[in-house]
Amino acid sequence: MLSATMAALTPSALRFRHALREPEDAQAECLMRILRAVEGTAQAERVQHFDRIRTAWEFQDAVPITTPDSVAEDVDRIARGDARVLTREPVLRFELSGGSSGASKRVPVTQGLLREFQRALAPMLHEVFLRRPAVREGPSYWSISPLGRRQHRTAGGIPVGSAEDSAWFPRPLQPLLSRVFTVPGSVGKAPHVEPCRYVTLWFLVRCSNLSLISVWNPSFLTLLVDALERHGERLAEDLERGTLRPPEHDAEGEPVGHDPAWTALVQGLQGVRDIPRAQVLRAALRDGLPSARTLWPGLALLSMWTDAQAGHAVAGACRRFPGVEVQGKGLLATEGVLTVPLFEAPVPVLAVRSHFIEFMDPERPDARPLLAHELTAGGTYAVLLSTSGGLLRYRLGDLIRVEGFVHATPCLRFLGRADAVSDLVGEKLSAARVGTVLDAALGPTRPAFAMLAPEWGTPPAYRLFLETDEAVDVIAANVERALCEGHHYRYARELGQLGPVRAVRVTQGARRYEARCIQLGQRAGDIKPVDLHRQAGWVEWFGRGTS
Repeated sequence: MLSATMAALTPSALRFRHALREPEDAQAECLMRILRAVEGTAQAERVQHFDRIRTAWEFQDAVPITTPDSVAEDVDRIARGDARVLTREPVLRFELSGGSSGASKRVPVTQGLLREFQRALAPMLHEVFLRRPAVREGPSYWSISPLGRRQHRTAGGIPVGSAEDSAWFPRPLQPLLSRVFTVPGSVGKAPHVEPCRYVTLWFLVRCSNLSLISVWNPSFLTLLVDALERHGERLAEDLERGTLRPPEHDAEGEPVGHDPAWTALVQGLQGVRDIPRAQVLRAALRDGLPSARTLWPGLALLSMWTDAQAGHAVAGACRRFPGVEVQGKGLLATEGVLTVPLFEAPVPVLAVRSHFIEFMDPERPDARPLLAHELTAGGTYAVLLSTSGGLLRYRLGDLIRVEGFVHATPCLRFLGRADAVSDLVGEKLSAARVGTVLDAALGPTRPAFAMLAPEWGTPPAYRLFLETDEAVDVIAANVERALCEGHHYRYARELGQLGPVRAVRVTQGARRYEARCIQLGQRAGDIKPVDLHRQAGWVEWFGRGTS
């Protein structure tokens, strides 16, 4: 099975490696492919002489920069059933995308866009299997979380949401990957994250030779192990008796409801007994589960985000898996994939064969954006993305920094969101600024949970949510002083338009944060912890956790 998988991945991996030596040529090929995908559409008709564009400079001169708002009308037309709006190809489905503080956006997915994802995902998988032989010794776990909502169709009949993550891989490869993954994608049919985690753990505990765990945010892995401690005894009983009893309530104690597909899946797994693994689990629980490696001694690699705000959660996840190598994931958004992790690279390298990427200088937004081969080490840029899915010069909102090269192709570290700014009364508080302030105020040993968020009132103000035994009011005062060093924030405070930062002590912060994000429409596996959340209502949500 592994040999067949490697054989399927190798051609794409070799082409990717070759392209790293000639990024200018690779990106030029991407641009021409995207122009062909858009030619003859309503979008192309709005661009004068679109059919004459041949070079990157001509493309930049002719096509305006776009944003989620500027393409919303076209997306609505596609949803109603109109054809040839953004691309010549039909839209296969919409995927929902959105930051933790914003409304979900519908991203049209075409066959061309899927192929562009596969030009990056295939080399990524090949790299892991080739460079880390121990990973080949057993199955892998790739994070699965509930869709968070029922799949539905638009008025024009287009599906919204994919069934599982393997849908992004080439169709011939999907059956092979399903045999490599220890938890089937059908677990994503769960009505809520709590039963999903339980059944996920049921599969994982039975897999004694697990070799790889791949999640997006490290906090997802920490919460998964927390659920193992919470439900461990029940899991052991299920394994002994041949039963499967997922929780019927979420983390807040609310009923999770029933879904016919999920019920059928759970019923189909009844009768599976694994007494030896139940005994191993009980022994680990008796010891307090100091290390999850007692369950999976062959675990060789943890793959997760390690940059920006996600970096704060890495240490907590790694404490559960001492001695296991960590590989930082590349930058992958619903709209497109930007970087691919390579073991020899300082940080992930540009996915040079996937999409056409431009790099804006955030200090000189009116300057012509640079291309991949024009970047210099140490430079910080905002990303513009063009894809065969029909997004042209799309402002993705991500900030990256160049931290070296593989051959001639830049390696890019994700710094955070360029557009994460909270502005209640003109204070213009950016996530980057808040992150710097919290790092200084909290020191090297950050609390288990720390987040700043606005709260509407008279006047409105920010609340600092902390899970710690330390004096939270002192920390909030230090944060307030640091924020007042910024002109706009200080001016809003002096005018009385904004109240001071107040502390809110919380318990089970990460778990309850995740629960609300799910309520707001996010999938558990996509949720990122943030230093600044732009949505209000967190005081009420945390409720009894206030100080």
